[in-house]
Amino acid sequence: MSESASMDHKIYVIIVTYNAMRWIEKCVNSVINSSYKATLVIVDNNSSDATVETIKNKYPQAILVENKENLGFGKANNIGLKIALEKGGNYFLLLNQDAYLKEDTLQKLMLQMEAHKGYGILSPIHLDGQGNQIDLYFQTYINPSNCKNLYSDVYLNKMLKPVYDVRFVNAAIWLLSKKTLQEVGGFNPYFFHYAEDNDYVNRCKFKSLKVGVVPDAFAYHDREQQVRNSNPRNFANLQDLKLMNPSNNLSVNKMIRLTFKKAIKALINWNKTDFLDSIRYLKKLYSSKKQVAKIKNEIKNNPYPFLN
Repeated sequence: MSESASMDHKIYVIIVTYNAMRWIEKCVNSVINSSYKATLVIVDNNSSDATVETIKNKYPQAILVENKENLGFGKANNIGLKIALEKGGNYFLLLNQDAYLKEDTLQKLMLQMEAHKGYGILSPIHLDGQGNQIDLYFQTYINPSNCKNLYSDVYLNKMLKPVYDVRFVNAAIWLLSKKTLQEVGGFNPYFFHYAEDNDYVNRCKFKSLKVGVVPDAFAYHDREQQVRNSNPRNFANLQDLKLMNPSNNLSVNKMIRLTFKKAIKALINWNKTDFLDSIRYLKKLYSSKKQVAKIKNEIKNNPYPFLN
């Protein structure tokens, strides 16, 4: 694809950084060396290392936002998305600081997003940092229970489809369109870190927008390739995802009742962990009633939620 053709659509690559020195040059260089030219927006979450200085010195062409505090992944991405929208962006690639594009990744994603308007999110196949294997966690997103027919099409040497539907794909490398932002918006500020991408996928589905992977587009996710220990915040995250999912139509009061029942059941069975998790979550619900109501109204009724 020629450079003139690549300028038919204004595409912005948004990178949120926090102490990113280990990856930042490789990440940004992969965007600069892409065959499909894009404008860089980098939003730094108050890094304490040399990330900001490196960006200023080596990548003066990038639009750089320096937050005074760590706003978390979602809010920082929203800042970048809003800037890109205001500058006339049509397409938006969210790229983790620890992820790198291949030269043709962006081009291939763009071609499929143009051809398949029903998708709210498109992702490439995620390899590990060295490209030696498919990223460990990404493998679960494309297994047969989450992604119909991709495995069998690969193993049986069938012609691969341009896009395969998935239940979920993490937000390390997401291509979004202006239509996606208009209907789904930015990330929900209720989620500081973790689960914000699950929530976004839920909201895409509520708006009848599909989530897909492009099987001939590849990128690298340079993170540790081993199963993590369970996260103590999982209970609250799972409950928040149920509460915020517009398809569930759950009010805060109904969620309080359901959580109270969980607490009573855990107490009767003397499941101390479940009981304490439920009590902590009840306290959170009571303190955030107004915030939740406001957010749920924004999701359902406003264009460009969390970006306007």
